[in-house]
Amino acid sequence: MTAHEHDTRRVLRCRGTADFLAALPRLTGFTASDSIFVVLFSGKRTASAVRIDLPDDEQPSRSIAILDFICDTVLAFGDEEPAAPAIVITCERTFAGEGRAPWRRLAKRIERRLRRAGFPPRELCCLAPDGWVSYLEPDPPALGHPLREIEDSPIAREAKQAGEQAPDISQLGAIPVPEPRRVGAVKAALAELPPYPGPAIAQERAEALRRRTAELLLPEEALADGRGTGARPPQPDEEYGPTDYLWLDETVAVARAMTRGASRLSPRMTARLLRTAERSDRWFVLATGLITRPEFPLEVSHGLGPHHLAALPIDSDVVQAADGGSLVGGSIHRFLSSISHEFTEHHKLRGLRELLLTAVSESPVELRPGVLSLSAWVWWMGGSQSVAHRHVREALAIDPGHELALMVGRLIESPACAARLIGGWGARAA
Repeated sequence: MTAHEHDTRRVLRCRGTADFLAALPRLTGFTASDSIFVVLFSGKRTASAVRIDLPDDEQPSRSIAILDFICDTVLAFGDEEPAAPAIVITCERTFAGEGRAPWRRLAKRIERRLRRAGFPPRELCCLAPDGWVSYLEPDPPALGHPLREIEDSPIAREAKQAGEQAPDISQLGAIPVPEPRRVGAVKAALAELPPYPGPAIAQERAEALRRRTAELLLPEEALADGRGTGARPPQPDEEYGPTDYLWLDETVAVARAMTRGASRLSPRMTARLLRTAERSDRWFVLATGLITRPEFPLEVSHGLGPHHLAALPIDSDVVQAADGGSLVGGSIHRFLSSISHEFTEHHKLRGLRELLLTAVSESPVELRPGVLSLSAWVWWMGGSQSVAHRHVREALAIDPGHELALMVGRLIESPACAARLIGGWGARAA
């Protein structure tokens, strides 16, 4: 049995580079210019893809990080020997303006780096506004091949007949126009649900406990795989009662509602989501529950105490020790960064993206930054760094000092989660 026998995605047969370029929007689900697409293969068929931004120019210093990222991505893909990738450069530069294939120097650096790494590219091509070319051709035309060769591809004709038109990346993650009735219902639900008090546990108590057990804050291994570590931390002096866990129970209920597969939340649950996203402690518990299991943060808190989550800072890892020194404990930024790079269950993100966009559209403007920050993180986890940046900008346009939005903005500067694009209309190329 091969890995593809139960793969239900349609196979698009590519006879050459023009067919492959015609298939690319159906593989990724969108189009994007000034980009580098790295298409990864399992055997002879596409399996995943990465999109990253083109650098500002072709200076070698600009391309070092890109070359490292491409090689690291290919090496990290799969458990077997890395398969040769296909690289597509899409750009606004033209053949006519350059007098040859645009971005040729960058393409040659990519080719040399991949060959040295032991997996020469199976394709390395360019799509410009006035033509296309394979950089691997022995004698490519100076002005490129005509775009009509892509348009005449059986793959492109089939997509046109089916009415399939991939959106531009700028259209991804757009906030939908809400139904007025739903907006009114969410507003009414918010009126009945005042902002949650906080911090969830008295700040002084939580900080004191956190300083004593800073090194045990939510072990990253436990967060990465959604399981507890089994380690017994020192028992806190104080004992907790049911009310200390109430805020966690409330947040877990929101995570459960968001992971049930519904196309949208009820107005009441949307209001609870908006209130949850207002507070950093609840926001973090929700984010963690969405990508592991809704109950996981609650299970961790029963082992370590709810003070660990209640006192977790947004962006600083350093806490004051009893002797006046400092200890590296943890922060929301630190833990999200850790678990994001270990996350593999990308199917969980599709429904969450739509739920969050709908919730943003139905919410009062002043309550949007927290949900937009969560949405930015989810889109980044799913491979769309551009959408993530846009959502952070929208959050900061509403509240320039919003701490969660600022933290997520720093988190998503790394392109390391931008390797999850394949899906499109359920197709793969061969």
